[in-house]
Amino acid sequence: MASDVTNMSNVLAQDIRLVVRGSGYEIPRFLSLKSEEANMRVGPGNEYPILWTYKQKGLPLKIIAEYDVWRKVIDHDEVTGWMHSKLLTGRRTALITERVTKIYKTSEDNSEIVGYAEKNVIMELQYCKSQFCKVAHSELKGWIKRDSFWGLVEDEKLN
Repeated sequence: MASDVTNMSNVLAQDIRLVVRGSGYEIPRFLSLKSEEANMRVGPGNEYPILWTYKQKGLPLKIIAEYDVWRKVIDHDEVTGWMHSKLLTGRRTALITERVTKIYKTSEDNSEIVGYAEKNVIMELQYCKSQFCKVAHSELKGWIKRDSFWGLVEDEKLN
């Protein structure tokens, strides 16, 4: 019984370190860059040095911790740092990770192919069901396989 209490207190202590006066939203989750240029910092504050500058509006980032208005994020290349929440938006996007990804007309393997997306293309992520997600880019809409992009928490259901 004592070990159960100790283990539970360790879990609670870990949760407290993940979110300190944060947004109240679930961690981890995905957001995307709001503007064409955004700085990632070493720590949660403007006094920390800039680690990286992103220049790709809509890039999906995984939120892994929060401290006040700062979000600890990880990108598709596993670079981790802190960004101010005003640089992020709730708009969901998908970053294609395969060399070429097929875009299907429906959410079935044998569906007609309506187009292709190359690696590093960012698409609007509309919703997901089973192993496919509906995406859109300019005038092309369709379905792609869940494992062909970055921008979704494992087993996440997106409606």
